Amino acid sequence: MGGGDKLGFKGDISKDFLNDKIFRTATEILNIGYVCNRCLGRAFGKLLHGITNERRGEIVRDFIALSLEAGVKIDLRMENFQDYNFRWIQKTSSEEKKCSICDDIFLEIVPKLIDEAIKNVRRYEFRTFLVGTILNKTLYEKDELILRTSPKYGESIKDEINRDVGKRLEGKYDRTVDHEDPQLVIILDLKRLEVEIKPKSLFVYGGYKKLVRGIPQTTWHCRRCRGKGCRACGWKGKMYRTSVQQIIEKPLLKMSKGGKSSFHGAGREDVDVRCLDYRPFIIEILNPRMRNLDLQKALSEINRSKFVEVNDLRFTDKDEVASIKEAKVDKTYKVIVTFKRPLKQLDRLKVLNGAKIAQQTPLRVLSRRADILRERKVNKIEFRRLTRFKAEIFIECEAGTYVKELVSGDGGRTKPNVADVLENDVKKILLDVVKISRKE
Repeated sequence: MGGGDKLGFKGDISKDFLNDKIFRTATEILNIGYVCNRCLGRAFGKLLHGITNERRGEIVRDFIALSLEAGVKIDLRMENFQDYNFRWIQKTSSEEKKCSICDDIFLEIVPKLIDEAIKNVRRYEFRTFLVGTILNKTLYEKDELILRTSPKYGESIKDEINRDVGKRLEGKYDRTVDHEDPQLVIILDLKRLEVEIKPKSLFVYGGYKKLVRGIPQTTWHCRRCRGKGCRACGWKGKMYRTSVQQIIEKPLLKMSKGGKSSFHGAGREDVDVRCLDYRPFIIEILNPRMRNLDLQKALSEINRSKFVEVNDLRFTDKDEVASIKEAKVDKTYKVIVTFKRPLKQLDRLKVLNGAKIAQQTPLRVLSRRADILRERKVNKIEFRRLTRFKAEIFIECEAGTYVKELVSGDGGRTKPNVADVLENDVKKILLDVVKISRKE
């Protein structure tokens, strides 16, 4: 018989025997071409616990070989049995012995990627991990052939690789596989023949005060160059010298050896507004290598800044990001207002105590926000005259109130407003957030 010869059923062997699921599945796979033990065994990966797919393949192949030797004629490719010494069947030889399913990736490619993964994860601190595999198109289609042939018992090649790599990493580093929330995801990419390491972001919660005017909460990249650096931004790539985010991220990025950060604040104040109460925030450190950070040391380093002060740094998770972004809390503002004409009858402002305010989206943000009408409430207002033209006003109001427009009127887009009540146009506004209510 040649390497491509097939054998057909003959004799009195029971057809029920040949119709057995395992027997039928195995012979169908062995009729594809030469199939290695791992791929043959993977068709029965959900049978028997504690043995490898390669061992399963050996068992199945031996069983089929015994059946052949016993006289069962089966439709399959005999090159799958060229290593067997049959008594009654002529030995088949073939120069080609490459698996028709996996192309022998388990001989060289997968071991190299596994070694690379084991080497690369040394750079990371992690307690839990998960392994993933990306197949190339050809391998995916051939693997699907196995799963279609054995839908009940078969295991995908991705699952086999992920499990094998996971076991090796667990044994070498004493770490644990976690399918729900791993700190490290290791991807073996069989398309690009490379390993990708994806560490879970670190989330650090705290509160910040912004002690100066003139810096934004988050980094503003230059609109022209988008952070690359150009003449318009003085080759800095940024619209402002620094930001709350940059000051807070600096020691955390250094400690974690992370790439960059993403800043999630419970609201934000304008660039020209100070925040003198602690505004809750979560800073997300992307691609951290180190996870065991000294947050007290980071807090001390941040608070050396003259621009920002933080408190209560602690680790948190992604779920709390949504919580602080969705929180709607009242705030109290101190507003120093300079008017165009001398102040008269400042007591008129009492009419704003408990008042409902109708606010059309302010002109200054209209280019980036929908033009809608909002209703907000002024909970409390207090005031005192500072000079003939200047007053200090404390406004406690509902979350989402545009306070500058509540003072200026914004050309009639906010009603009622301080300027209209006093019948005096506003020349200048200095605004501070002085109290942020806490959710009970």
